[in-house]
Amino acid sequence: MNNLQQITVQELLGLFELDDAGKVLYYRNDIGDEPNGAALPDIVGHNFYNDVVPFENVEEFRRCVTEFTRSATAADSFNFECRYGSSAQPVKVLLARIFESRDNTKSILVYLKRK
Repeated sequence: MNNLQQITVQELLGLFELDDAGKVLYYRNDIGDEPNGAALPDIVGHNFYNDVVPFENVEEFRRCVTEFTRSATAADSFNFECRYGSSAQPVKVLLARIFESRDNTKSILVYLKRK
């Protein structure tokens, strides 16, 4: 999965659908007029936290998403700084829950946008 290691935070701006283990079920990028996924290698089926996200503080990001997943909240948002060595890229993170049934979450939508 070395080609996934080259992904920048700019390429990660967009909508991700994740299952409870963090596997990417769907992705749509927000890079200009590019068609869906054109700027990225095929990341569907890869683990978002282990294989896709290149920033150093990914575990902090994972904790934020996990807290949302464990809550009863249908949607939430937070600001986050994706750290890369001495630099940081601020993003706005929007989270939403997709329900399989009334009390059973099927997946989580994670939308990363420029702050």
